Amino acid sequence: MEVADVTQFLAQITPFNQLSNAVLAPLSAHIKVCYCQAQEKVSVQTERLMIIRTGIFSLYSDQQQLLTKLQPGDFYGYQQLLTGLSDNDTLVCDEDGLLYYLDAEAFHRCRYQYKNIDIFFQRLFSRRLHQYQERQQGRFTLKISDIVQQRKVTIRPEQTVQDAARQMSDSRVSSLLVEEQDKLVGIVTDRDLRHRVLAHALTASTQVGQIMTRQPHVIDRHAFLYEAVQQMSQYNIHHLPVMEQGVCYGMLSATDIMRSQQDHPVYLIGEIHRQASIDGLERCSQQLPALAITLHKQQVPAHEAGHVITTITDALTQRLIYLAQQQLGEAPCVFSWLAFGSQARMDQSLNADQDNALLLEKEPSGAVADYFSALADFVCQGLARCGIPLCPGNIMATNPELRLSLKGWSGRFARWIATPTPEALLKASIFFDLRVIDGSKGLFNALQQDILQRTAEAPLFLYHLAQAALQRTAPLGLFKNFILEQDGKHKKGLDLKKRGISLLTDLARVYALSAGINDVNTRRRLQQLAAQGVIDSKDSQNIIDAFDLLAHLRWEKHLQDLQQGHDVTNLLDPMDVSGLARHQLKDGFAVINEAQSRLKHRFCRDM
Repeated sequence: MEVADVTQFLAQITPFNQLSNAVLAPLSAHIKVCYCQAQEKVSVQTERLMIIRTGIFSLYSDQQQLLTKLQPGDFYGYQQLLTGLSDNDTLVCDEDGLLYYLDAEAFHRCRYQYKNIDIFFQRLFSRRLHQYQERQQGRFTLKISDIVQQRKVTIRPEQTVQDAARQMSDSRVSSLLVEEQDKLVGIVTDRDLRHRVLAHALTASTQVGQIMTRQPHVIDRHAFLYEAVQQMSQYNIHHLPVMEQGVCYGMLSATDIMRSQQDHPVYLIGEIHRQASIDGLERCSQQLPALAITLHKQQVPAHEAGHVITTITDALTQRLIYLAQQQLGEAPCVFSWLAFGSQARMDQSLNADQDNALLLEKEPSGAVADYFSALADFVCQGLARCGIPLCPGNIMATNPELRLSLKGWSGRFARWIATPTPEALLKASIFFDLRVIDGSKGLFNALQQDILQRTAEAPLFLYHLAQAALQRTAPLGLFKNFILEQDGKHKKGLDLKKRGISLLTDLARVYALSAGINDVNTRRRLQQLAAQGVIDSKDSQNIIDAFDLLAHLRWEKHLQDLQQGHDVTNLLDPMDVSGLARHQLKDGFAVINEAQSRLKHRFCRDM
């Protein structure tokens, strides 16, 4: 393999074209070349980044449904590299081609060293979250009625093109519905004015009926959006009158379709990273409710929706740190911005508050302390303006006790582990799920490895942590009856977080810390525990199923609260869901009880 040839190719494709040849040359040395023949199946199980050099490759789902075609410059494998999880995809070479394989170590090193590379693949992954659903259900699962409001801007055929131009300008639209006695007889668009009037030097007094498109293609208000896309593409048109029971309801434009996809996370994240002020970030964050509703309509699973919401919080945090440094100047030392809890686990919900801290290369004193105090205040207040509330427990980087050096944080975790007091265990439930959002990955890795080494060698700590995880149980009575509780407003229901999701998160944490697993996402922890034989694979799958069910019901509840204008809460009245869902809930709570029993047997019997 000629390194120079690989380097030249990488320099031509996004995102590697952002790197200099001095960086690309050693990166190219880690690439292996594979020649594939037509109809050959390509192995996709190994953790590595696959780059298409030449040829066409078809990617199929585990249902043997065509997902996409990969062409020169496309990538595969970043999904597994970013999550540790592999898909049951099948990749087939359609025509003879060359593949480049970049090994996992080199890929991660490149990501950590060059932020633009990391951002690119994170965005690519976020977009892929919807790939399967969109391919299986049509390009879009939204309906016309989801994006077109009842608004008709009409004109009569005997009116002039000057009237039409004036009306388009006044109403700020690019097309008009032409109606005669309340019946649609045609449409006129700004393109018609250019091509059929100006291009032929017709006068402004020309009647609309002379230049309109008669008998235009139409679409029903209750049709799927992808049907409109298909029709527009087939007939090369940009406007479709929308009908309901034979009566014109409004107009759908190509711009409407594009705008409907702007609340897709990949667009929103890109917009966040382009903002130059907190005001701009605040405007971006206001799109989150619409995005949540869109994700729901597209039937995105709850755990993936949580990942999307967290990714947006990450992007807001990263941009706020950038803006803070534009104002404050370069940081006086290397630092890592840390997230705890649900943001760290990438399962944030719509009502999540802030849990963050700073890990510093130097001791926070003097000018160093002043700088990071100002940085923390800028970021945390900025997040609050973006709809992510300040933590009521003051678990934020604005708290000076949470701005520590590596030595300071290491010592604090060491004390919690060595002396597992109730307060230490309470902190463990929050601080032991941590992830770096911005800054030095190496500094964070050093802290995380120190923590994992200490916990794996601390049976007394794991015993007390397990005991703490058993303090709360699923709300299921002796005869499988629900045990309802009240919130502060005297509403009764099941707390899906405290008495469900958190219980599974807690037990997964105990097992993961005992096994030295550095991933903090609950589902991935359970999958890795099963892969390592720490817990039975069937038990792991049952717990994941219970976790997914509870997450789904909470997501549905949050969306319902959002759409009804209520405060978003985790309290679900079981009578508000179907009989089947109630049965599933009882089964899920039973799984929690069984899992807690096994946790007690594993960690608490010998103490």
